[in-house]
Amino acid sequence: MAPPVPQPRRDRPRPQHTYEGFVEKRGPRDQEYRRVWAGLRGATLAFYGHPWDYEPLEVLDLGELVAVGAERGDLVLRLRGRGQGQEVMLKAESWEAQEMWRAFILTMAEMKVPTDLVLLPGHLFQLLDALREERDRRATPASPATPGCPATPSAPEPPLPLVPSCFFEVTRTEAERLLEQSAGVGGNMVLRPGGHGQGVSVTTRQEMNGTVLLKHYRVKRVDQGYVIDVDTQHRCSSLAEVVQYFVESSKGSLQPLHREYSSRLEFVETDGENGEETPGVLKPPPAAPAPQPRGLTAPTPSPRPHRRALQPPRGPQGPPQSGAVAEEQSCVTEQGVVEELTQKLQLRRALIGD
Repeated sequence: MAPPVPQPRRDRPRPQHTYEGFVEKRGPRDQEYRRVWAGLRGATLAFYGHPWDYEPLEVLDLGELVAVGAERGDLVLRLRGRGQGQEVMLKAESWEAQEMWRAFILTMAEMKVPTDLVLLPGHLFQLLDALREERDRRATPASPATPGCPATPSAPEPPLPLVPSCFFEVTRTEAERLLEQSAGVGGNMVLRPGGHGQGVSVTTRQEMNGTVLLKHYRVKRVDQGYVIDVDTQHRCSSLAEVVQYFVESSKGSLQPLHREYSSRLEFVETDGENGEETPGVLKPPPAAPAPQPRGLTAPTPSPRPHRRALQPPRGPQGPPQSGAVAEEQSCVTEQGVVEELTQKLQLRRALIGD
């Protein structure tokens, strides 16, 4: 009987960042700028491939920061290192975004708000709030001690994850079996402990014309990074960057094995009469009808006013009559008006004739 395949470890959540956003980054090992998602948390600046990733491609320790400057529109971070140190250049989406990055980096590195910032008052208040939260976080490493008892350390902050989710504590044979079980529904690449004593190994599985192709690659651990042992060795700063190298070099044909989770609660039901077992699925409750707002009713359309025909003014003798009498009176009044106009016209003609 084959040994069971180890299950992947539970994903760890990505820590919250004080400030984050898209930037274009170029470092000592980058041949050109590349668009990454940057997240600042305390004195740590991490770069991710996507906003939803939780394994950074690279992490900078702002405790090694020497200076922050601007050259030809780029934000330049100078850090201490071996030899001449290193420079990391950042491009933000706008001048305001670049000034915000400079402000937050200097504030977290020096634990004070710089005085030469060109920002709006709302941005300055945002910096002050972030600085106060960071001071509180650094000032409370342990809970207060009670008399006669030592101080109890508080729960440590979740560290920045440095191990990709496709890393499994499996052997070469177990990695091959894991990829075989996930063929067609998951990724085709996993990272595992290296059999050469240091670093890690990469196992891939692909199919070509019905033939399964299994490959194993060695990744050596070196100072401040990793080296992928292929024809042209490639240096990476993190294991997440190692995964990205395989994905990009294979034009997307190699993908890390993702952990799959069910979106429905499924279980096995047993019939109490005959003991038959059937699969069951928890159905969501029916959606409640939308509540009607109180005190609001549909407006009732008002009747359009009825247009009445023009009628001559009523006399002071009494209330208006109705029916045939009113109609006869209207005709008499109109005949009188016509006769009066005729008399006036004849009188005017007579005066003109004279």
